[in-house]
Amino acid sequence: MDVAFTFVCLAANQVAVHRELATLPPDHCRQRAFQLLRDHAAAATVEIWRDEAVWEVIARDGVRAIRAEPADPDAQAVAAAGVAQSSRPET
Repeated sequence: MDVAFTFVCLAANQVAVHRELATLPPDHCRQRAFQLLRDHAAAATVEIWRDEAVWEVIARDGVRAIRAEPADPDAQAVAAAGVAQSSRPET
């Protein structure tokens, strides 16, 4: 049975960086909270609310944010060089 939940992503200083309403089975809440931690790098915890009470609080605890670009500066330089070379006209 699906239930309405509110997910609140909180930064370390307890400021909400993202809020989401979702209707899903209660056993899928933790999965959604972990995905939100991956999607929102500024979030330190996710509060899961049901009705007017906190259902559960999920801490980051090793969950890494998904990056759109390589974290390694050398990899960024190599990727940028590859783009620059591929955009040059053939001679």
